[in-house]
Amino acid sequence: MSKQRIFSIDALRGFSLLGILMMNILTFAYPYQIINPFEFFQHQDGALFKISSLFIVASFYPIFAFLFGYGLSMMYQNSIEKGLDYYPMIIRRLSFLLLLGVIHGIFIFYGDILATYALLGFIAIIFVKLKPQYSLVALSIGFSILILLYILPVVLLQDVTQVENFVGIQELERVNNILASADYLSIVGFNLKYFGLNISNIIFVGPFSILPIMLFGIYAQQTNWLNKIRNHKNLYTVIGLVIFVLGLAIKMIQIILEGSMSSQLISQMIGGPIVALSYIIFFVLLCESATARKILNPLQYIGKLSLTTYISQSVICIIIFYGIGFNYYGKLPVFTIYTMSIVIYAVQLLLSYLYLKRFKQGPLEKLWRKVTYLK
Repeated sequence: MSKQRIFSIDALRGFSLLGILMMNILTFAYPYQIINPFEFFQHQDGALFKISSLFIVASFYPIFAFLFGYGLSMMYQNSIEKGLDYYPMIIRRLSFLLLLGVIHGIFIFYGDILATYALLGFIAIIFVKLKPQYSLVALSIGFSILILLYILPVVLLQDVTQVENFVGIQELERVNNILASADYLSIVGFNLKYFGLNISNIIFVGPFSILPIMLFGIYAQQTNWLNKIRNHKNLYTVIGLVIFVLGLAIKMIQIILEGSMSSQLISQMIGGPIVALSYIIFFVLLCESATARKILNPLQYIGKLSLTTYISQSVICIIIFYGIGFNYYGKLPVFTIYTMSIVIYAVQLLLSYLYLKRFKQGPLEKLWRKVTYLK
């Protein structure tokens, strides 16, 4: 793989970590899991949250999923070149990620994505040996099932949202008391409940929402799709713009309908990945410019330490917002929280650069590699 392609992937991964932090930090600062955020924030930074819902919410996790699938396929190609047995190696790798995700989800942050990616990764690795067309067909079927059997019924049965909102109001006070308290065991209990709900949702919905994005990552690696973007800059600039506008138009639905459950499903599960795809295209095109590469260069350092960075972001947030730390839970406006996220990310960028000047891998990346290759 060329250095330019490696740079694009690492820098894109680093870029996605900023968006993920800006999304996750709201779930640490507020009871995001059980509220309609469009109603909750309407009197406080409502405009800012609406902008965030268009450009950030649900549009960075898909980039990570894409890169995860890309990496699975890339490791398969590398294993062939090095004469390694791919499946025992990748199963160890995914098993470690699953274990780390469960620990992270229960003891730190219920919104963990590592366990999700590991579970779906066990399905995705079936496709790395198949022709690219199989991934393309499978992801098309997956998204079709998502729309027809999940999103469409919710849209047609909107009345159930009234019951769910009532349940959310009852739960709100209990959750607020737990997260603002210094009782860590209660926080673990909260995490266990909502992490379990997230995992059950992934089991039933993930194969049709997140897995297709991973499969597109596999397809992209197998077909050198990133090179096609570079070789047809004008074409993909137009494609990127069209996709970007389409994605924003779909995500506008949740703003127009004030965040009803059906509008959020449509916006986040359909609009989010579409906007994410435009980000990927624009980012690869940006990396073609020497000036842009110099500006984006620091992102590759944090991208190389993505696992350590992701976990450390959760640790930092729980210390800042929960009652076991500085207890700023529910006390700060969205603007201040987003400013804090940028500061946290900037510090992580600097630390990543300094760390990689002395070491080749992050601590979690090093352990992950040892489990993967048994050396």
